[in-house]
Amino acid sequence: MKTRNLLLIFFSLFCVSSVFSQSTNYALRFNGDGEVDCGVIPDLDNLSLYSVQFLVNPSEWAENAYIFKRGADSEEFSLKLGTSGQLVYKIASQEIVVATDLPVNAWTQITISAFANGIDVWTNGTKVWKANAGGAVIPVSASSFVIGENFKGRIDEFRFWNAEMPGAEPENLMFRNTVNKFHPKYENLLFYYKFDQDQCEDIVDYKLAYHGVPTNVTREAVTDNDYFKYRVVTGYSSFVRHCDRLQIDRDMHLMTNDLIILDAQVAGATGAVSLTYPDNQGTLSNASYMAEYEGRSGVLSLQGDGAGMNVGQEVLQDKGGLPALKYATIEAWICVGEWKNGAAIFNKSDDSHQFAIKLGDESKKELLVEINGYTYNFENAIKASGWEHIAVAIVSTTGRANARIRLYTNGGTTPAYANNISTIPTEDDFTFLNTSANAVIGENFKGYIDEVMVWGNSRTDSQIKQDAAGTSGDLTFPGGGDGAIYLLSYWQFDDKDNPGKNTRSWKEMLAQIRKMYDGYRGYKIRLGLISSDKDESGNKLWTSHISDAAWRERLASDVAELLPYCDGIDVDFEWLYSGDQRWKTGYGPMVEALRKVIPEDKVFSVSLHPVAYFLPTEYINLPDYYTFQIYGPSKTYFAYNNYVSSYNNFIKWGFPKEKIGMSYPTTATTGSVVSGYKNIVAANPDLATDLNEATMSGSTYTFNGVDCVKDKMNFILEQNSGTVMYFDMGNDVAVSNPLSLIRAANSVISSNVDTIITKTDSEPTSLPSVKRDEKKTTALIYNERSEEIVVTAISDAYLSRISLVSSVGMLVRDEKVSGRYYAMQTNTFSPGVYIARVESTEGVDVFKFRIKK
Repeated sequence: MKTRNLLLIFFSLFCVSSVFSQSTNYALRFNGDGEVDCGVIPDLDNLSLYSVQFLVNPSEWAENAYIFKRGADSEEFSLKLGTSGQLVYKIASQEIVVATDLPVNAWTQITISAFANGIDVWTNGTKVWKANAGGAVIPVSASSFVIGENFKGRIDEFRFWNAEMPGAEPENLMFRNTVNKFHPKYENLLFYYKFDQDQCEDIVDYKLAYHGVPTNVTREAVTDNDYFKYRVVTGYSSFVRHCDRLQIDRDMHLMTNDLIILDAQVAGATGAVSLTYPDNQGTLSNASYMAEYEGRSGVLSLQGDGAGMNVGQEVLQDKGGLPALKYATIEAWICVGEWKNGAAIFNKSDDSHQFAIKLGDESKKELLVEINGYTYNFENAIKASGWEHIAVAIVSTTGRANARIRLYTNGGTTPAYANNISTIPTEDDFTFLNTSANAVIGENFKGYIDEVMVWGNSRTDSQIKQDAAGTSGDLTFPGGGDGAIYLLSYWQFDDKDNPGKNTRSWKEMLAQIRKMYDGYRGYKIRLGLISSDKDESGNKLWTSHISDAAWRERLASDVAELLPYCDGIDVDFEWLYSGDQRWKTGYGPMVEALRKVIPEDKVFSVSLHPVAYFLPTEYINLPDYYTFQIYGPSKTYFAYNNYVSSYNNFIKWGFPKEKIGMSYPTTATTGSVVSGYKNIVAANPDLATDLNEATMSGSTYTFNGVDCVKDKMNFILEQNSGTVMYFDMGNDVAVSNPLSLIRAANSVISSNVDTIITKTDSEPTSLPSVKRDEKKTTALIYNERSEEIVVTAISDAYLSRISLVSSVGMLVRDEKVSGRYYAMQTNTFSPGVYIARVESTEGVDVFKFRIKK
């Protein structure tokens, strides 16, 4: 008796090679007594224009074994093994031999595309035309579509389209790549089995229409198919880029399975590593978390003498990776429990520099701001009791002293200059950045503090109003825009287990970026090491110190401290050139030192260049792979021919091809001036895909256009080399734009960041689940003709919120509503499956519907 089962098999070879892809490509193994029942598929009936694609690897030749089959006799639609090497295609009574030399124990990609007068048969990308005047119409059948009946071997990447695939559209055929929603004919993809959902017992249809039920079939990782394999797609970004480049959306993340955040700054003189947005974790003294106080939840309670939260010396330090900081703003909600003269809301002071905000004379309700010997007195600044929002902004560091500081109270509605300046130093020094003093919040303060923000710019009254209300987009990350860059630290006091957590630290920002992949797997987020500080002659300091063992030890030690928070490290030190002995005395030993502290479950890569790749060969195998920067200010490195010659040079030097990460830029250059590709597209919105030059602001820029990027990706396939890299996410256009370069790259080499599906009676975990048997209190109707969905209450419920999520987990609409009826237009939505989450006064209902166009 057959039993329903699907086993998962891992090979030791997979454990060795998996570092070169973030997701695992699985195939199904059939042993002659198994099959996958995909159920009845009425969408196949009477199809005359269609295509079927799959990868096949017979382990032995079993004549009359089926790759797929539906129906029998006059209803039969199938592809089976004939005599040795033959594949026989059958449509009702017609039989067509579509292959005569199919090998055993080797992978072959087969594509059959039906037209009105015959079929195209593609074998590993080579086409043969089979004329047939009557076409190849699929007969009507109520039988199940079955994969692998009596077959022995493996089948992978099975797709069925309700459209023909002409040879004139080679990119649509996707012989060597998986399919994503941006495929030009994605709406014609009827069902799609990647076989990669190893956490699901059933076989998942990625179009969520026809899931398969396996019997006596095993799933195993594919490690022997060079024609079709998953690869790493590396993209560079930074915390700043993730603030202000709003095109870096979820789709761009899903097309990037190896994200490198270039924000680990290495001090050239010491090897010490610091991050652009420091941790600034608060340490509490005579203070504690309070869940609620007078209407505010999650606040810091301080008990007076000896109280405070020490947040370290890196607060208000001008870190690398940020725009130049000239001004600052400190904001907080405060509630004075007992007035203590000199108690500080914020204090970062030592003998040489001071920046403090303190309580002054209680009778005057005075607030004092101290900066380097200046004392600014603001009278009637603080209420006698209750919560008050205050903001102190440094608006200038020169000029008339009284105009340098502004105080905003009442949630930003009341701006004021100081009533007087009670102390004035003999030397006018308004320096407040980069002082070595520790910053303390609530020093000797008795009362409550909430929502403390430290900004590296001067906030306006309108911005402060939004900050106080918590509605400012600048508080958002990722995204938020330019203003979000300057929020340097943010203590919200909402975490009872860690009330001193800075939610604008590099650790928390990495965690927020990781949420862009919620519900998905097959990706890594790493930190990139850069070292840019220079000596007085303009030379980078690291080159003078990399040969010092102590320098390398400090670097390795600091890197080890970063690893618990990221998936690995990339080294991007620019540059040493040919013949430089420091390759041997410093760079190679540095690679060795880093490899010793970076474990095998973390990814370690090194970024090199066509003019700087001379790593001694004894160190070459230590990194997992290399991201070669084949671009630059010079136009030469943008050219395809240079791309090819660079690859040949890397091979000649001794780099294994599987460790070579070939790249394309999202920048553009005049030869001296570098700009972003996004700016080129903005200036030339109708840019042709085959162009690699365009004019902007009167100058001619060289770049890599869509077709060039595809050519470069195809070169990687031709060479069967390693990974893909692009620099950077922030200079590309949005993935929704057909001119997107990462979209072009993924059309040839996909990132394969994958949804997680554990049951076929539920949606991917990135979507709300659909509960089929619970009684609903609302109803949803999709009206295809009027292109709208209508949601109504069918009980005493009143609607409150409607959210729509696409089948890949993207939130496409989220609206607060009211009443018992709501209509929403869908004419701007792409075709596909959507999940609607309807909230009402009686609970939450979830619906699934499909948009067809």
